[in-house]
Amino acid sequence: MQILALILAMALPHLTPSYQVTVEKDVPYATAMGYYTHAPVGDKGSTFKLLFHSGIPKPVTLEMDIYRPSDDTNTPRPLLLMMHGGSFFIGHKSEPGQAGWCEYFASLGYVAVSINYRLGFHPTKKEIRQAEYRALEDADAALEYLFGREDLLIDKDRVFIAGTSAGAMTALNLAFRLYGSQPMKEVQPRLGREDFRIRAIANLWGSVHDLSVLENASVPILSFQSVNDPVMPYDFGYPLGFAGRLLSDPMYGTHAVYEKALELGLRAEHHPCPEARHRLHLDDAMAYTERFYEIRDAMVKFFAAEME
Repeated sequence: MQILALILAMALPHLTPSYQVTVEKDVPYATAMGYYTHAPVGDKGSTFKLLFHSGIPKPVTLEMDIYRPSDDTNTPRPLLLMMHGGSFFIGHKSEPGQAGWCEYFASLGYVAVSINYRLGFHPTKKEIRQAEYRALEDADAALEYLFGREDLLIDKDRVFIAGTSAGAMTALNLAFRLYGSQPMKEVQPRLGREDFRIRAIANLWGSVHDLSVLENASVPILSFQSVNDPVMPYDFGYPLGFAGRLLSDPMYGTHAVYEKALELGLRAEHHPCPEARHRLHLDDAMAYTERFYEIRDAMVKFFAAEME
């Protein structure tokens, strides 16, 4: 079996599960001022308390889970940075979707990482935008930490970013704003654009405030979203339904991002889904849906095409 796995790994690098996986849990990667770093998904009472009673900022420790191939001699390894969703006030790095995808990608030879980032805000437009910036700062800090871990053998020229919902917004901001050609004034990057290369991102039901940001970088985009998403706009509109009109400016969803990417000549792939759900990869019991596997396999193929 070991010989067969080795043959498959050589013939289909990063396309076929070929390695055992080692997981390093709850790895601290930074400390920052914030409200909290994780919260349960699906507990409506807790959600209300978290949203309206975030308290005052305090030092919080940011943690990540690192999945890596334990018997891989094919180095250096591509990196997948994964960020959960939750509207910047709920979610956790160990949520089954992120954990399942990371474990699978590690079996392909990636270093796959799921991060916690700062959550929480008081319900104003300004505070919510600050929450977006905090998540972006934390994703950047995670990259800085990972690149400093020489034992992970990461190939800085093959970095892939993926996220669901708020995590997808962060992925788009990381690729096209923080490390795009036009510097953003709200967040200062920790790394130089020449220090690493984002090869592609998976935008899983995420959005952007301004389509012009896609002009700042040439990064391929894979997208999934329901055309009937009840939370995030599919094309253009307000997130979170009626509440979004009070708390957010209108945003551009995956379809609008896809169309703009094609207009700019970026490699892009878009998968519209008919079900009226926001979270496509998990059901209400947090178990995998068929979309979990469809999205996983699409990411594998889309990222593999950007390896060289």
